[in-house]
Amino acid sequence: TFFFAYVNIDDCRNHRCQNGATCMDGVNTYNCQCPPEWTGQFCTNDVDECSLLPNACQNGGTCRNTLNGYHCACVNGWSGPDCSENIDDCADAVCFSGSTCIDRVASFSCSCPPGKTGLLCHIDDACTSNPCKMGAQCYTNPINGKFICNCPSGYKGSTCAEDIDECVIGPNPCEHSGCKNTEGSFTCNCALGYTGPRCEQDINECGSNPCQNNATCLDQIGDYSCFCMPVARSN
Repeated sequence: TFFFAYVNIDDCRNHRCQNGATCMDGVNTYNCQCPPEWTGQFCTNDVDECSLLPNACQNGGTCRNTLNGYHCACVNGWSGPDCSENIDDCADAVCFSGSTCIDRVASFSCSCPPGKTGLLCHIDDACTSNPCKMGAQCYTNPINGKFICNCPSGYKGSTCAEDIDECVIGPNPCEHSGCKNTEGSFTCNCALGYTGPRCEQDINECGSNPCQNNATCLDQIGDYSCFCMPVARSN
């Protein structure tokens, strides 16, 4: 009796696997086990990670394929291998002493302490002295620190201290009457027969039923007339 022994020849001795691939011996053949960055029969083709990983670069970054990997070109304000790190713009900020720097994306802002204003909190706030009168709201120009008063109705001027004469600035605001200017406003002295804030409403003198014995009341300007019912006479 004869026995035959079969020995598998190691085909990996002269393998052609490249780029750090591992040769896997088979029966009269071999396969190349590629690292993640390479593909193909002999691991000679570069993997396009930008196509396989469409979200590899975050926050608007642009993916650029390279041999053996990829690179993210980040937009302004972001950094890191995948553009996920917000650059600390406060590291080089110039907010003045006493203010607080707030980091943003590709920018920063300064939170000012009381009495200071401006983009860098470097200007004295003119509103601190309460220059606006008559309850006007005070705003500060962030460029030069000067105050701006938002005047309420009836007042004008840089500090809202000047009364507006509504009776002379345009057409008479009162109807059927004379106009009298007051501090911050005006009043209307209504003519006989009119009422309302601007004397725009005709008073209905017939509203109180002044006519008697079923007479018909006719409203007039400041007056009324009664049309009496005819009286039947007996023969």
